This record gives sequence, C-alpha cells and structure tokens, in this order.
Amino acid sequence: MFGYVRPLTAELKVSEAERYRALYCGLCRAMGHETGQLSRLTLSYDFTFFAAVRMILEGAEPAFTPMRCPAHPMSRRLTVEPHPVLAFSASLSAAMADAKTDDDLADERGVSRVKPILRKPFTASMSRRAAKRLPPDTDREIADRLALLGEAERAGCPSLDETAGLFGGLLGFLFALGLDGERADLASRIGEAVGRFVYLCDAADDLPDDVRRGRYNPLAAGWGPLALEDGRLSPLVKESLRTSAPIGLEPLGEAVGALDPGHVFTPIVKNIVYLGLPASLGRVLDGRSARTRGGISGKEGL
Repeated sequence: MFGYVRPLTAELKVSEAERYRALYCGLCRAMGHETGQLSRLTLSYDFTFFAAVRMILEGAEPAFTPMRCPAHPMSRRLTVEPHPVLAFSASLSAAMADAKTDDDLADERGVSRVKPILRKPFTASMSRRAAKRLPPDTDREIADRLALLGEAERAGCPSLDETAGLFGGLLGFLFALGLDGERADLASRIGEAVGRFVYLCDAADDLPDDVRRGRYNPLAAGWGPLALEDGRLSPLVKESLRTSAPIGLEPLGEAVGALDPGHVFTPIVKNIVYLGLPASLGRVLDGRSARTRGGISGKEGL
C-alpha cells in the first residue's frame, strides 16, 4: 500500500476532515511513544484506516484534544488522545515495516540492497518494541505470508488474482488480529478486500517502470506485450481493471456497511471505501500516480 487508502477529502464534512487528521496525528504520536521517534517516518494513510476500522469494531470512543507537535509548532491541532487501539496500530505498523525490510533484503541485488541494509537496524529496533504489544509469533506469521507472496512473484505468477489474493490474505490476518467471533470475521473481510484492491492499484501504478527495469509485475506477466502501449497502460488493460476492480470492491462495501453507523469514524471509513479507493484507481488508470509516502505493499521491487 502506498497511500491508495485515503479519503476523498472534498466529500468529507469539515468536522469529519478534522477528525480524520486528528486520528492521523494521534497515530503519529502513538508511533513515537510505542516504537520510537524514527518510526514516525513510516506513518501512512494505510494504518490510519486500520486504526479507524479497529476503533469502530472495538467500540472505542476517541477523545479529541488540541496539541502542538514539532511538525506544526506554531499552532495547536486537534489530535486523538493516547488509546490502546492507536498503540496496537503503531506496533503493527512497525512489525510490517521490519518484515518489508527483510523482504527487500531477500529480493534485491547489487546497489538496490543498500537502502534495506541501511534501514534494517532501525526497523529491527521498531519491531522489537512492537512485539510487546502484539500477540506471540505475529512477526513470524507476517514474514511467512510475505514469503509466500515473494515466491509467487519470483516464479513469475501470471495471475493478478492469485498474487492479489495472497496480499489480501495478509491484510485480512492483520485486520482481524486479536479479535474474535463476528468482529474478527468482519475485520478479515475488510482487510482482505482492501489488500486485493491495493495490490491491483499498485501493480497498475508500477507497470511501466517495472517493465522498463525488468522487474516482476502481475499485469506484465499475465498480459505480456498487450499490457503496455507507447510505454503506458494499454486501453485493453485499463478497461479490464475499470471493470474488475469495482466488482472486487463490492464485498468491501458490504462489510463496511455492517459497521456501527453511530461511531464517529464510520462516515470517514465509508468515504474512503466508497469514494477514496475508486478515486485512487481513477488516478492510476489516468496515468497520475495515486501514491503518497508511507505504505505496506508487499509487491516485489517496491
């Protein structure tokens, strides 16, 4: 995930936009407290969405308060006060960051390994602190699932549905972690559908660059020379994704529709799912990268 999971801000009410930013800021503060100040550099929209969903599923009512931070020292900004859900989200974000670093170390060659090598001491430290908050063997489960995805990618899997399903399975596991019963089922469905959609977006976003660099991409593996036209997504691939992606979002819409309608974050989550995700796909298919800093995609070569 690289920032595809974000709201369509223009369609948020002013109060909703302020609460979303407050959650983003609250997660940032939680990361600094739980997994170290450097971990705040990995802050993403992806885990802000995760935190919102978990708040709703756990029936957690956030408390908002104005605060100052180093990034905005001249003004007090609304933020969500410390909460166990934010601490858990921050810890899981750190565990994913370290797993992604390990994945990069296993996949990259030559000078491309320099960045993950330099990153590893910091993400390892973050992960060790995160382990205190997470269920036992969470890091191993994440690593195993990313390894399965990496194996499929290195084998040149031509099926976008198969590789997206593996990444969706990972996110389904993450979203349901620590929950049980109907809450776990609902969280898993949300995570899996988001994971599949994000992997699809990421593949489309990266396709021209991946082909140019000779890296794996499920669209290139499946469509071959028909994937690109004049160095861009071919009309054939675009139309295929415009048709298939919304169908993949239907289960997500159904799951999100089952969330508590009275929770303060539910309208924001619905905005992200019903409007934000389609807008991200639209930007990708129009050739305008929807990527922003921070994310947790497992696609090889990112």
